Amino acid sequence: MESRKEEFEATCNLFINSVSNYFKHLTEIDSDMKVPYLKESDGLVLKDFTGMIGISGSRQGFVYISANREMFADLINLFIGIEDPSEEDILDMAGEISNVVAGNVRANLGANFMISVPTVFEGMPEELNIPENVSMYVIPIKWNNHEAFVVLGLD
Repeated sequence: MESRKEEFEATCNLFINSVSNYFKHLTEIDSDMKVPYLKESDGLVLKDFTGMIGISGSRQGFVYISANREMFADLINLFIGIEDPSEEDILDMAGEISNVVAGNVRANLGANFMISVPTVFEGMPEELNIPENVSMYVIPIKWNNHEAFVVLGLD
């Protein structure tokens, strides 16, 4: 039986692979994963816009993808050809990426790894409760000259 640490590392690798596959297959532009690091839960690592998914079932926590407006705008332009997307379009794209990435991980881990619908926000929301006992695994990403973060927090 895997230890919690091994299980956490395996789950992190699933998220890394899911993000990498997302960009490679849907945009045909590879992403560059930088060196991941652990961060204590003393604040979030955020860019301009974020899509967050809650995780429940066999594990409790969250995953989010946070990037600047320009990255989400480039994705929208690439996928549907809108050159000047609205804030609503940007938030929808943040939620869509988070949902696809988390959904792909769920497909690998099974029905006991449950995910919520995306919560999307700009900047830092006033009311966002992150459990104090959760360490966060931060995966910096570079795609098409944009920097983003995938952050996974699991108990």
